Amino acid sequence: MAIEQDVLEFIIVPPYERRAAIFASKERMEAYLGNRFPGYSFKIARLGPVGDDEDFCILPVMNFIDGEGVSRMCNEPKPWLIAEIGVTCREFDACGRRSFAA
Repeated sequence: MAIEQDVLEFIIVPPYERRAAIFASKERMEAYLGNRFPGYSFKIARLGPVGDDEDFCILPVMNFIDGEGVSRMCNEPKPWLIAEIGVTCREFDACGRRSFAA
């Protein structure tokens, strides 16, 4: 019997130029993304090198532990969801000047 689950968690790696500003407001950005995408959780991380380092890298957490303690793979997220998360990350104002910055 196959147990499937959709991806519910994403790791966000900021572009190099914005890394310091994003990490200074890390908790606010995680809350901002959680409010924009209810039911999903987000963690801002320093991973490198990933992506092209000029844009946000959105990494879905693709595994979960089932009730028997077995590691399972999640369903791959839809490309439109990854794209929307990327747009939302780019819109985030780390300095808090925009009203929708969380």
